Amino acid sequence: MNVNIGHAIAFRPQLGAASGAARVAGAAPEDGGKAEPLRDVNGRMVGTPESRYGMSMRTLQLLKQYDVRNMSGKDLDALAEVLAENGEMDGDVAMSIRGDIEGNSWKGSDERNALEIFAKRRDDTIASVKAGEASLRFANYSIKGYERTQQALEKLAAIHDALQSEDDVRAAANGSAAQARDLMHLERWMRSAEQADAKGEPLAVGKETAEAISRTMLRAGVELPPADDLQHGDWARQALQAYRGWTARHPNDKLDIDLKPAEEEDKKVFKEKPPAPAGKAQGTQLSLQPPSSAAKLAREMQDKLQTEARYGIGMPMLQLIKSTDISGLSIDQLKQYSQLLRDNGVLSLDDVESLLPLTQRAMADPMNYYKRDLNWLTSMQQQGRTPQYSTPGGMADLSDVAGRMRNDQQGQAVLERLQNLHQTLQGDDKEQTAAANGLQQSGDLAAFDNWARVESKGARNADSAELEFRGKQDVEGIFRVLQRLGVELTPLEGDSSPSQRLEQAWKDYQRWRDSHPGERPSIALPPKRGVDVYA
Repeated sequence: MNVNIGHAIAFRPQLGAASGAARVAGAAPEDGGKAEPLRDVNGRMVGTPESRYGMSMRTLQLLKQYDVRNMSGKDLDALAEVLAENGEMDGDVAMSIRGDIEGNSWKGSDERNALEIFAKRRDDTIASVKAGEASLRFANYSIKGYERTQQALEKLAAIHDALQSEDDVRAAANGSAAQARDLMHLERWMRSAEQADAKGEPLAVGKETAEAISRTMLRAGVELPPADDLQHGDWARQALQAYRGWTARHPNDKLDIDLKPAEEEDKKVFKEKPPAPAGKAQGTQLSLQPPSSAAKLAREMQDKLQTEARYGIGMPMLQLIKSTDISGLSIDQLKQYSQLLRDNGVLSLDDVESLLPLTQRAMADPMNYYKRDLNWLTSMQQQGRTPQYSTPGGMADLSDVAGRMRNDQQGQAVLERLQNLHQTLQGDDKEQTAAANGLQQSGDLAAFDNWARVESKGARNADSAELEFRGKQDVEGIFRVLQRLGVELTPLEGDSSPSQRLEQAWKDYQRWRDSHPGERPSIALPPKRGVDVYA
């Protein structure tokens, strides 16, 4: 089943066991022999990983190994080219990924988070529009392209997460992305070469393809001469004959990528758990509140509902707002804060995007940034001058001064509303202030809740696969929550990936839940003062 990770970013309907499979299923033989297995509309056996994910086994092996949140630009470039060639990624999306890698010089071996890279590209472009430096009409194509690319990469990361529990798919070996690209060039050239040879036409091959063929055949034990002279077709003829000779000697084999050794996949991956010290709980425990009477619990619930109704905001976000003074936040903290409020319905997407000129450019003094900018714009207008901004090529006129002023006003209003609510809540005793690191705890809890939701649901096909985490910060936050709960985590051997660590952590968390029914993580609150705690 072809998968188009492109414009719509919607995986085509999985027709396997339903309508598609019924139309192509083999009938049971009249003599009572074994029936042909059910196959989907693309001829893949229903129930297999290839049918459920709509991808070839080679692609699944690659995606089990490679995580777009933690891979080199070199490997991502190869992976995108292979997926596009197989029709498993939209060609424009693949070109966007490969063009960015080449144009922004991250085609090295350092591991990068492609989700964060393209999210930043999108936000930077929107920030330039909000700042009046670019027209939305002209920037919209880039914005939509970055969003499509983000969605495609998110789906690849989600499939990577889902494949960690697929025992029928072996992970590809390190370096297999480059091998897959070499195989792609070899297979494509061999098809055209066979056709040309059958017609008596001369054989031609390019330098890049010739080098890919040489590397692939060398892995198969066949050494070809250096691809120095490709003009007269002699090298191409030798390559075709070498390939034919290899297939004749290995009729039941095919050239393919390397996989992780079976013994590595089958061995015991995790170390034995160290015995827990007697009488000592593992991890940093959540603070326990004194037992409450039924009447007190009912009073607290009523107060909570009344407070949420009065402000129109859920209690966890009210506690966070009460504890968060915007004037004391770093730019990274402000961006995290605004995104948390957006995810919980406190701010709109437009409100959050109005802050991008501030957060993307790391401007100082967030409460006064827009005020200063508005004063500058007003002064320039009064002088009859066009405001300018700095570019790599020198100073340039703003293309939309009025749009920048509107965004300044909106951004300032968003910050002032939040700060005013923060001040108002200081005098409201119905909700507690979150702990000193409440912003970090709120981010950790959001990452944990998403991870637990995705793990609980499970995924057995491409449509249902969801992103478990976005990056290193989410992973660290999830583990901080687990440690605060006191979950005993199984240590991993060797160099394990974040997805493998989280796969095991989920099993550890499930065991913890069995012995702690009804408990769930929450934002830590400072202890209430006074004897009313014991009422």
